[in-house]
Amino acid sequence: MGFAENKQQEFTKKIRDLPDQPNMQPHELKEYFDSSPEELRQSHNGLCDALTAKTAASALGFSRTAGVPADTVQAAVENVQQQLDAAVMGNIPSGSVTGDKLAQDVRDRLTAIESAAAAEASTRAGADSNLQNQINTLSAAKCEVHIGSYTGNGADSQHIALHFAPKAVLLFAKGCALYPGIQDTNGALLLLPGIQSTAYDRPAAEISGNGFTVYYNGSYKIYFNAPEAHHFIAFK
Repeated sequence: MGFAENKQQEFTKKIRDLPDQPNMQPHELKEYFDSSPEELRQSHNGLCDALTAKTAASALGFSRTAGVPADTVQAAVENVQQQLDAAVMGNIPSGSVTGDKLAQDVRDRLTAIESAAAAEASTRAGADSNLQNQINTLSAAKCEVHIGSYTGNGADSQHIALHFAPKAVLLFAKGCALYPGIQDTNGALLLLPGIQSTAYDRPAAEISGNGFTVYYNGSYKIYFNAPEAHHFIAFK
């Protein structure tokens, strides 16, 4: 019999049901009085038998936990056994080993590793941010190159206007100096405004305002404003 069958309900014979002067033989009255204790004895013995039976654990309730999702003692024991078997085989269920189950020194080491990883991530984030700022600064300050040409007018000088003030200008006279192997050409590298490129102490070219000024003097082989095509590379 199970637990439910051994629950003691109301006694079959209750003393309060007897009349004040029972019309019973002595042995009948004794049996009447003994009936309730006898029913209680039988229920108690049946409960003891149910508790010692091999199937008792299947009938005993169990409050579920995060690590053992079972509703009876038998199911809980089997679940724990399964977890132990899995652990022996190297297949520990996810979430079954919590921080509380680890030794204190292991927890301390894990905490130290977590703190070190967080510090490293913060340092790396700061370095990445600094690098990005440098890249942005360099990108904003990058040099722009403009390639163009102009035609000399044969005058002593001519201002070649650009839409910006160049930092440096590389000039190629007589139009063909952009190609290697061409002879009878000359060129000049202009650096900073106000510093002239000269030939025989005569001005040849210079950066001025938003552009540059070129000169022509055939006697001194200064051809940057000779009446023909010329090329230049301007650095902004």
